[in-house]
Amino acid sequence: MEREKISRKRRGIAVLTLAALFFWYLPQIQVSRQIRKEQEEAVEMYVREEKEENKEENEKSEEVQEQEPGSTDQNLFRTIDFTGLRSKNREICAWLWIPGCALDVPVAHGQDNAYYLTHDAFCRERIYGSIFAPCDTPEDFSERHTILYGHNMRDGTMFGGLKKYREASWEQEFPYLYLYLPGEAWQCRIWSVEETDAKSDVYRLGAWSDADWNAWVQERKENSIIFGSGEEKKVQKILTLSTCIGDGSSSQRLAVHAAVEMIFATKSGREEGSVLE
Repeated sequence: MEREKISRKRRGIAVLTLAALFFWYLPQIQVSRQIRKEQEEAVEMYVREEKEENKEENEKSEEVQEQEPGSTDQNLFRTIDFTGLRSKNREICAWLWIPGCALDVPVAHGQDNAYYLTHDAFCRERIYGSIFAPCDTPEDFSERHTILYGHNMRDGTMFGGLKKYREASWEQEFPYLYLYLPGEAWQCRIWSVEETDAKSDVYRLGAWSDADWNAWVQERKENSIIFGSGEEKKVQKILTLSTCIGDGSSSQRLAVHAAVEMIFATKSGREEGSVLE
């Protein structure tokens, strides 16, 4: 009889534990679904892929791309409806696509660095915020170094997927990310990944002398957790993606640096593409 009571008590504790875990995870599951649903809706509404009649030709181009370095990445030909996006929020400045993180979202550029921590790019209050550029970033992203920030979500959404790039094998499988601006598309290769402090020199912006830039780039290379699989060449422009490590309570950050290899003029056709060497 005593043994049966103990058994019932243990079962009761197990049920309560499972119930507590369920109710703890449920809000996170709901948030994860909401993020993915809203991202899919935004892509469907504001992103246009290549026309169907060009699909076969483009697929052939992708197959031989590694053998023909001069060929243009077909992912640069996506069209983003910035007019539609800015009718919702005039502070939307770009669109970021990271195939290796399944992230395909608008980028905001606010008047401070706090608002988009708690609001998405469409100004809706969201705990996952938005991917955003610091307020002192030039609107055309014309400086040598551009930074984008995003939350490290536990489910891997937003910039939570960047941690995958700690593994060199992930960079080899998904070496590129893409940034789209009005009139431009950037092809960026993952080049360096480092863990750093929020106040470190990693986050330097503004004007650079050539000597300072070369020294900073060399430091990023030396501090990298991985070694990018791309061809070694002079890095002229870098896009850095930054997120918290852990729950954000410390000043530690994960910074993924992508070298901008091509800037393509989306309004003027393929001839306008320029390789940064």
